[in-house]
Amino acid sequence: MKASCWTRWSVYEYMKHRFVCTGYVPDEVELLEEFPDIARSELDEGIVEFRSIVKDWPENRGKNI
Repeated sequence: MKASCWTRWSVYEYMKHRFVCTGYVPDEVELLEEFPDIARSELDEGIVEFRSIVKDWPENRGKNI
């Protein structure tokens, strides 16, 4: 099986772009459609990285993102 070219940073950047442009945080279903061959560990790490950054934005403090 060929290794995926997608990394946690791909997931992080996708989530950041969607959130900044739309105010919407993509769910796992959307992420798996966008990155169908990504390793589960990379997907999870990208989500964790996004959440660790976005929760500190002033407009998101106190929200469950």
